[in-house]
Formats: sequence, C-alpha cells, structure tokens
Amino acid sequence: MKLRIDSRLDDGAFADVWKARDELDREVAVKIVRASGAAFSSALDHAKALARANHPNVVSVLSFETVLDPDSNAEVECIVMELIRGTTLAKRLSGPRFSAPEVKTVGEGIIDGLTHIHSLGIAHGDLHEGNVMVTEGGAKIIDILYRGSLAVLSSGSRQERLKRDLINLRFLLKQIIFHSDLDAAEATEFNNLLDVNSTHKEIKDAFLRVTDPANLSDTTRILDHAFRRLTDDGFVEGDVYASALIDETPASVSLALLKKLIDSGAYDQKHRAYLKALWGRMPTYQRGQFLSYLGAALDDQLPNGRWWPLVKMLPPLRKEGWDGLPTLSRLRLEKLITRDVLAGHKDIHQVIVSASGALGTHAINLWPYFSNPEELADNIISLLRQNWYTQNYVGSHFLSILPKLAEATDKTEEMISALAVAVRNDAKIVVNKLEELPQEWVGRVRQP
Repeated sequence: MKLRIDSRLDDGAFADVWKARDELDREVAVKIVRASGAAFSSALDHAKALARANHPNVVSVLSFETVLDPDSNAEVECIVMELIRGTTLAKRLSGPRFSAPEVKTVGEGIIDGLTHIHSLGIAHGDLHEGNVMVTEGGAKIIDILYRGSLAVLSSGSRQERLKRDLINLRFLLKQIIFHSDLDAAEATEFNNLLDVNSTHKEIKDAFLRVTDPANLSDTTRILDHAFRRLTDDGFVEGDVYASALIDETPASVSLALLKKLIDSGAYDQKHRAYLKALWGRMPTYQRGQFLSYLGAALDDQLPNGRWWPLVKMLPPLRKEGWDGLPTLSRLRLEKLITRDVLAGHKDIHQVIVSASGALGTHAINLWPYFSNPEELADNIISLLRQNWYTQNYVGSHFLSILPKLAEATDKTEEMISALAVAVRNDAKIVVNKLEELPQEWVGRVRQP
C-alpha cells in the first residue's frame, strides 16, 4: 500500500501517529513505533488483536506496511488504521462537560466496544481515558494491550483479565457522568446498581437506567438519590462537604428532602452544616412549609416518641426557625423543655446515662428564643438548691448559659445564691467547672 504522510497527529514515548493518505486517496492514521524491536513486536501483537475487531466502537486496523519515517527518513514498519476525528476521552474530561445525550452515546459506545472485544476472546488490558477516542458519533476504543488469546489461559486468569477490564469500564463511565450536565448523584446510583461481579449486560442496563431521559426527570428518583447521599456512611460532617454536596443537590428537591429527613428521623448533628445550606437556599414560602411540617412532627412525637432528631434540627435555623414554627407547636415545645428541666438529675458514679431531663437539655441552645425564659431560670435555680444529683445535672449542661440567662431574666442574685448552695454541697461538676463563670460570680459563689 502506498502511503503519503501529511502531518503528525500525536506523539508518545514509544510511538508517533501521523495523518496520511493511502493509494485510494483515503485519509488514514499511521502509527510508527519508535522503541526497540521488542516494543514493535508488542505493538504488532496489539494491532493484530485490533485487526480482528469489526465494530463501530473499536478502531479499525487496515494493514501493516513499510513507510518512510518523516523524522529519521528511514524505512520503518507501521500500522495503518482508520483516521478517527475526535479527541481522547482524557482530554475531553478536562474540557467541556458532556451533555446528557452525549453521556448516553459515549458511554454506551465504550460498553458495546469492550463487549465486542471480549466476544473475540481478547482482553483489552489497558482500558483508560487515553485509550478511548470521543468522536462526533460516540466513542471508539483504541490500543489493546494484547497478551495472547484468552483461550490459552486458565479459567481463573481469564476471568481475572475480563474482570479488570470491567472494573476499568465502570470507572470510565462514572467519570463521564461526573463530567457532565447530569446530577452527580447518578454516578452513585450507577455504582449502587452493580456488584463486584456484574456482567457487560448488567453494566449496560445500569448505565442506561441512570442516563435514560425518562428517568432523569423523575423527581422521586432524584429525591431518593439525594437522601441516600445524606444518610450513607460516607457522609462527612462540616462546611466543606456540605458546600460540595449542596452543589450536587437539585434545588427542586430541597423541601421534599427535608420532609423525608423529618419522616425518617435520620437527622443527626453531623448534618448541621448541610441543613443550614438547604435552609439558606429555600425561598421564604418553602421555609414556612418546612417549619409547619416540622411543627406537626414535633406535636406527634413529643413527649414520648422519637422527638430528639426533630428538636436537633431547630438550633441551626436560629430565631427565624424557632419563630416560624406554628404558634401552638412552639409554645408547647417551650413548655415541655422547660418542664423537663425539673426532671433532670445526674449521678457521676453511674455509667449508664439517665434519660431524665434529656429534652430539657435542649434549652441550652433554644432558650434565647423562649417567650418565657423566666420559668426556665426559676427551674434551674430550684435544681441548684435541691440535691447533689440535680446540682450536677445543672453543672453538666447549663453552667455556660447561666450568666446570660440570669441577665435576661434579672435573676443574677438568685442564680449566684443557688450556685453557692451547690458548691457548699460539693456537687463535683459544679465545683470543677466553676472557673468557666465570670470571675465576679466565682468570687461571690465561694464567699463563706
């Protein structure tokens, strides 16, 4: 075959690829291996493997020829392949994001191409972003790392090579989804649909399921994705993770996601930053709907149900969240918290923590919003005047808020007097944490 080399397409450590025309005036790609004879022998084996493939998603090898090397001007052997107009997947993943239709076309092409290669008894062996070309019509797999036919291998070795290819395939597909206009949760969903031994068909079915346009607009499915990410073991506490996750959570499901969190009782302290992020981007009317829903749930669960995940949702929302609760729900919750403080006690010698006064401890964060903080202050003063157990309960949970609570309710003298009773009674937690109080208070509490 006569070849006329026109221009360089790509170069690497072991080979250069040139654009050329053959004797039929077709544009082709010519690959010239520049390494040792052993390297060329390996490349020749790769090309022979590719030559067996006849599939639109696998590059076509046309022939093996001798050509004049444009660099050395020496005659060298080369591999003549179809000219692919496109770019490597590696370059595309650092460039423009894939549209939803492109994700489906490119991903399906890679799956079909690898399935065809495996059907020939060949393992690719080196499937990565640089060995996939993205074209206008989809994708083409190139450069098989040929190591002999699978037929001559033991059953275990054959399965291991195929399994490695399939693992690499799944990784490529997830990268494509991440670098696209699709919700990144689709990549998680794709992974969740598969197990370690998933077949070509199972991988393709899972991929098409998460990229099907009919599914992409399914609000219920999008909500389920977001909820799974919120409640899975990989959730990370803190602002950085919350900021990244909120960017991948469609705003359209914010309210529904919070309602689902209420219904499940799955909210925990680690979700605090993410809750604040969701709250921050919701319009006023949706905030009102959320707080009405939360108020109804609190009414249903207090005082004997599973109320604690619900109450924990209120401090991050601050005064706006508290004031936005339905009036009856808010007043009832305040009363229950204030009253539960009186049930509090703590035995420092007991390993098992008592649930008595557990609801009352939430006054620590919520009391500034109470309509009647005087009642809370009176209850705490009463506990400080009672016994060692009630005094240690106050010391364990409320010591840090006492100065501000006393100032807000004009009960500073009563509070200091009650603390002095607890110190004289040697309530260990109060005594040990006394220095956390203002020095003026400490001096007066310790006066004989």
